[in-house]
Order: sequence, then C-alpha cells, then structure tokens
Amino acid sequence: MTDDLKIDLHTHSTASDGTLAPRELAKKAKAAGLSAIALTDHDTTAGLAEFLDECGKIGIEGISGVEISAQFSKEMHIVGLFVDENDTVFKEKLDNLRDAREVRNKKILDLARENGFDITENDIISQKNGATLRNTGRAHIARAMIKKGYVQSVEEAFAKYLKKGCSCYVKRVTYSPRECIEIIKAAGGTAVLAHPIFISENYDELYTIIKELKEYGLDGIECYYNCYTKKFAGICKRICAELDLAQSGGSDFHGANKPDVEIGKVSENYVPYRVLLNIKERRGL
Repeated sequence: MTDDLKIDLHTHSTASDGTLAPRELAKKAKAAGLSAIALTDHDTTAGLAEFLDECGKIGIEGISGVEISAQFSKEMHIVGLFVDENDTVFKEKLDNLRDAREVRNKKILDLARENGFDITENDIISQKNGATLRNTGRAHIARAMIKKGYVQSVEEAFAKYLKKGCSCYVKRVTYSPRECIEIIKAAGGTAVLAHPIFISENYDELYTIIKELKEYGLDGIECYYNCYTKKFAGICKRICAELDLAQSGGSDFHGANKPDVEIGKVSENYVPYRVLLNIKERRGL
C-alpha cells in the first residue's frame, strides 16, 4: 500500500539555512524510513547535484526542488518541485535573489553592530563549508549571536532582534507571487504554496488568495506541515478540492536551526506517498 510509504516534500540543507549537508540529508531521510524526499533550499539549487547523487546511491527517491520567498503583506513562500536546476533563465533569477541576500546580510550586520553586537562576516561564513553572504541568512546570524552569548536560542534572536519590526530586521528583495510561480513553471516545476498557515487561518481569506494564485499557475498547497491543527489541515484540503489543486506537504526540516522539527514528521504524523503520486499524475508521469 502506497499510503504506508512516507515522504517529505519540504526540506533544507547547508546549501541554504539547514545544518545537514545535502548528502547527509539524503542519508537521514533514508534512516528515517522515508521513500521519497525533496530538497527545497531557499533561492538555490546548489545542493541538488550532491543530494540526488546520494539518493540514487542509497535507494531513496530524490526530487529536485527550491523554495522562493514572494513579495506579500505576510509570509508567503512558493515551493517548486521537479524543477530543472540547469535551466539558464531559472539559474539567473535565483542568482539575482542571492545577490540581494548578500546585500541584506551586510545591512543586518551593520544594524547588529549599531545595536552593540560584535558580529562579523567571518562569524557567519565560518559556520559551514562554502558559506558566503549569498547563501546564508538570518538563522546563521542568530547562531552567531548564540555563540557570542547575546541570546540563548535562534528563537530568542528572531523574537528580539531579527524578525520584522525588530531593530536588526531588513526587508528582503523578492519577486511577486506571480513571478515566483512563473519562474518555477518556466523551469518545468510544480508550484506549491508553502505553509499557508503563516498567511491566514481564515478559510474565506485564504480561499481568495489561493484562487488568485491559481490564476497565475499555482499547482498545489501544502496540506501537511509541522504545526497544523486538524482544522487547518482540513481547510487546506477543502480548498484543494474546490480549486482542483494538488495536495503537498513536508516537515520544513532545517536540522539544528529548527531543532523541534524532525525530518518526515508533520502534524498528521507523516505525508503519504499518494500525495506524490497525485502530483506525478498531474504532471503526466
């Protein structure tokens, strides 16, 4: 029975703000009993080659993915599944975001120093192999704050200094929701709205937003996530049914940067393989 098979279609590696290397992420997924896993790093596909190679070696289904932040009044992220990481235009669009990430990180470090924190660029890039200010983010700055003794946890760093409205917050340069979806679709990907619980928990409001996103080409919604209530999961599944969208989902695993989130674990226990089968069917696979 495919429903006995567990999958995770939303994870992160050291190529963005996770703490496991892509190869180690694949191994952890295998050890956790997953049958399929997607690597969906923020604004980059740099870890996919290593990740997919390891998935092939250990016998787990690996899916090429990405997560792109959209310009919206609340937190909106679009996950791309089955993207062609070698698509020239796709790579160029992601490069633009990483350039903007570097500028943002420098501004955050300037603000941190203005607020009395002795945090340097080296404190950030020394945290992982191949790190630059183009592939790191606020989680790495938070961990530098922990190491220097300014805060006790990543959560405290965000709550006091790094989240929107705080003294060290800098707005990100992002694409519009429509652009995010079009970028993913042009690279052959399936566009999925990630964790809509951070947008709204109101059915009517969420339905209106997602209906518009579907007009731009949205293919699915994450109906499984690490912090959904049963009621909210039901709202997502209802909207999928009413708008003929695919269900998707995953843990949003980041390793030590989100220590309470386990790979493959969501609020409904796990994401069943039939979710991936449906996405494949819609892709004609």
